[in-house]
Amino acid sequence: MDRIAKLIMAAIFGMSSIRAVVATAARTRSIDARRFQNVHNNIAFVSSASSSSLPIREQHDARPVVTRAQHKLTSFSLDTTSGRQFHSSTQLLMAKRKKNGGRTKKTEKAPSKRSIKLSKLAQLDSEDDDDEDVDGILDFEDAEQDESAVVTPFATEYHAPVMPKECIDALLQQGVFGEMMDDKLERWRKKKSIAEAKLKKAGLLDDDEVETEEASNSAETSESIRRPRLFVDGTLGGGGHSQALLEQLSPGDILIGCDQDSEAISTASARLSKYLGTSEYIVEKNGELSCSWEEGRPMFIPVQSNFRNLVDVLSTIRHPTSGKLLLGKRLKKQDSESEEELEFPKGVNGMLLDLGVSSHQINTGERGFAFMKDGPLDMRMDSNSTTAAVSSLTAADICNEFDEATLISLLRTYGDEPRARRIASAIIESRPLHTTTDLVHAINTVTPTFARQKRAGLIATSARVFQALRIVVNEEDGALTEVLERVAPWALARSGSHHSNVGKNGSDGNDGILAVLSYHSMEDKMAKRVIRDGSVDLVGRRGRGGSLFERDLFGNIIQNEGDEEGSHVPFEPLGKPQKATDEEVAINSRARSATLRLGIRI
Repeated sequence: MDRIAKLIMAAIFGMSSIRAVVATAARTRSIDARRFQNVHNNIAFVSSASSSSLPIREQHDARPVVTRAQHKLTSFSLDTTSGRQFHSSTQLLMAKRKKNGGRTKKTEKAPSKRSIKLSKLAQLDSEDDDDEDVDGILDFEDAEQDESAVVTPFATEYHAPVMPKECIDALLQQGVFGEMMDDKLERWRKKKSIAEAKLKKAGLLDDDEVETEEASNSAETSESIRRPRLFVDGTLGGGGHSQALLEQLSPGDILIGCDQDSEAISTASARLSKYLGTSEYIVEKNGELSCSWEEGRPMFIPVQSNFRNLVDVLSTIRHPTSGKLLLGKRLKKQDSESEEELEFPKGVNGMLLDLGVSSHQINTGERGFAFMKDGPLDMRMDSNSTTAAVSSLTAADICNEFDEATLISLLRTYGDEPRARRIASAIIESRPLHTTTDLVHAINTVTPTFARQKRAGLIATSARVFQALRIVVNEEDGALTEVLERVAPWALARSGSHHSNVGKNGSDGNDGILAVLSYHSMEDKMAKRVIRDGSVDLVGRRGRGGSLFERDLFGNIIQNEGDEEGSHVPFEPLGKPQKATDEEVAINSRARSATLRLGIRI
């Protein structure tokens, strides 16, 4: 009974493992055996003491003693071959250990970037050479040279597009994003039906108005299926996203590509020459461009301009064949009677903004964007242009003329630089600065080349400083604010399925999609605020708590008299922010910081 009581106490006090219980049982048996031996020896000692003639001390020393080695526990082992019965959980544990080589959990090493690249290249080689014998071994240097051309889709030496599949699927509302859109439309329909029922009960909506609205919506839906579509690529770059989109568009659809860099727009136009409908809107042409568009293909129209000026540019573009204005001035319906017939009166079906700088601009040392290449401190996006609209401010002017307080402010605001004060002081002490190498050496005087923390090293610090200077030189924050708050709401087609269109006829019926690819926190915050609240600026306690617009108790924006309906909140988020996959990051390292945000024009 004592043995059973001890086993129960061991289980109660946390010795639940099998080894502890077995060891306790073995220890209990050994203690009982030792006690029995001691009692037996004492009895023998007492009985022999009376008959022995030796002294008591000598008799005590002469008694047999059980050594500690006789009670040493054997090592624990689970023997599955014996006839011993184990608990079901114990048997499962033994099976896992036997399967995983002695480990309870099967651990697998994460594949490295090199193994991912080699496996993809080996898979492509095996598909191309199924019937051929491969005698040599693929060299890793050759794989590095060919990976951008073979593995990355729509990539060229000029630029490799980031997340092309996700962007195109979102603009065309297909795949996963099509399912998201269907779910959102279903929620809108339910909210709309509830609002209509409440208005009918209050006597503010007649059945005839609802029937007229449903008939107009069905007619617009059938008409939108037949009508061609219009898309805008606000950051054309190397034309990777544009090519991916044009390959999936239908005949009659039009894509407008916009970029302020003359070299980028010439390169992309030559790449997309078979879709090129006209080169009339390219200010500076680097060579002759052949317009090889034919009937039965979607059309590409390049435009040389900053995307902040797209309202003025898009309102003047005409269709190359019909001669009609594509969008016009996008006037209100009561003011549009005097305007001529438009090709796309509903608006743009999708707009893509791939922010940041292209790979070609970084790899070209003469442009001054890369801190690892020696070149002049320029950093102007339109430095190749010869027009009067070229920005006169360069990165060298900022480093050599701005005071210390201004340098500290722009490094903290646009670069999130923790050493802003010391770096600004080092830039002032190292003046004059003319090349990117001069600026890196000035940064290195107050920054260690290698640091225990990754963000504290010279490379990460130089990247933040160059980013801040580039944003100030090109006024990227102001341009992004204008395109998000003014251009995109003006150009994109409003959704006629939104629940706010209760009792209104003549809604656009299309769903304009805004897709924004950002690469650092400032751009991502601006895109998030505009899509969620309708404005870049925020007010509230500690810079948080809402947009510029006053809201009621339920979170709805309070409209003032004379405000246009829906003018305050032009977008509604579509899904969560998307990140690049690990496979794409392994191939294109510049995709690791990309974030894709989507919004629907409402």
